[in-house]
Amino acid sequence: MNSFSTTYSGDDITSGTPISTKIITIADLNNLKKDKTILIAGFPGPGLVGSISTSYIIDKLEMYQIAFVESHYISPGVIFIDGKLRHPFRLYANKQGNVCVLVCEAPIMMDGTHFVLDAVMDWAIKNSIEEVMVLDGIPVQGIPDSDRKSVILASENMEQNSIKELEVSEQQGIEEQQGIEEQQGIEEQHPPDHKINHQSNFNRSAIEDSSKKYTTFIGGIAGGLLSACLSYQIPCAAILIPSSSGIPDPEGASLLIETFNNFINDDKLKIETTQLKEQGQKLKKQLEQIIKSEQEQRAAGGSGQEEGNISSHRYMYG
Repeated sequence: MNSFSTTYSGDDITSGTPISTKIITIADLNNLKKDKTILIAGFPGPGLVGSISTSYIIDKLEMYQIAFVESHYISPGVIFIDGKLRHPFRLYANKQGNVCVLVCEAPIMMDGTHFVLDAVMDWAIKNSIEEVMVLDGIPVQGIPDSDRKSVILASENMEQNSIKELEVSEQQGIEEQQGIEEQQGIEEQHPPDHKINHQSNFNRSAIEDSSKKYTTFIGGIAGGLLSACLSYQIPCAAILIPSSSGIPDPEGASLLIETFNNFINDDKLKIETTQLKEQGQKLKKQLEQIIKSEQEQRAAGGSGQEEGNISSHRYMYG
């Protein structure tokens, strides 16, 4: 039987009506790991790559919904998906309890973003979320280049966690070779604060040095979540891929997941992306045919209303 509980974030009584934000739990959370649980978040940004990739991960890891966010700051409505009505802002977990996924499919009022994200951060801390990964798109005009690549932007404390992870792994290898007696000697040489209780889920070497040359601003709910992680000192990273605004981009989502596969340490969490790639290639061919047809019509000439219609269609692909 499902259990229900709420987490209260805050309220604003200046208007005379309380405005609340709460996370309502609909499943038992006792199986969530208490040391290495990661939170993956995706939002409907450019190409919908964040939403597509997280939905794909939920399906492939056979995750189940554990909670949803209820707030006056979230645009009212529901999502009909897989034959069911669902809340637009949901939290999922896998059976092993080491991965949670955050999905938001409804607009959030700008003046309430901080309240919503504070509620998410409060929930994350109480449920021992160790690291946060955001999947999102970088807006570009037209169809993205065929050789586009994703980039990983990580917080300083995530990089430190990954470096410490390597140190711990090396130390464990030495201890296994030298045996119990020499292990005791090693512990005497290294003070207790050298030991790491929480090891990173991510592989630091997967982050290319070129990413340090990036200077960019990540806005919206994705950027807000990363900012909240920095405020609460939760290690975080973003995987970004160039993608067209207004056009679903399953190919871009597959590239995000492939980068995630290279970044995650646990082989059991790596996601096979063939299905997404096929969907992306099919959609890309359709878009290329549409654009080619439009260009042929423009080359053939036209004026008045016809030209106006073409301009209107071009706006959709911009």
